[in-house]
Amino acid sequence: TSSIRRFSLLEVAPTAKGMAEADKEKENEEEEEEERKSLYVSPLANPVITDKLLDRSLKLLKKAVGEKKTKRGVPECTKAVRKGQKGICFIAADIYPMDVFAHMPVLCEEKGIYYCYVPNRHVLGGACQTRRPISLVLVQEPKDDASYSKTYEQVMNGIKA
Repeated sequence: TSSIRRFSLLEVAPTAKGMAEADKEKENEEEEEEERKSLYVSPLANPVITDKLLDRSLKLLKKAVGEKKTKRGVPECTKAVRKGQKGICFIAADIYPMDVFAHMPVLCEEKGIYYCYVPNRHVLGGACQTRRPISLVLVQEPKDDASYSKTYEQVMNGIKA
């Protein structure tokens, strides 16, 4: 005789109670993300971009990450800026201690790179399609045929203003 166990539909199919619990968990995760407002804002972080410009910037980040045209993290961005790569630098406003990134605005100004501050690290991480918070992102200047060149120009003009 074989010892094959047969499953009934009740054992395999998710119950209404199980589905309700899964929905509640998703709602809790979404609420936690909304609650992740920055408790700390660096005194260097001025001005922080908001509203329409922030939305465009996040859209630009998503497109640039898709094309692998970003540098993330303080060491990688510092190295890219020192080597003379052009682009836009997005810095999180809630980095503590500020010694970690304090050299970046000065370095960007010396090299003629535009930079701006984003409300917090979780926003940058979300735009870069990772769950990990990111403190600094450099979006490289697009080539003529890049899909994000129009968005890049819009964000650049917004930062200049």
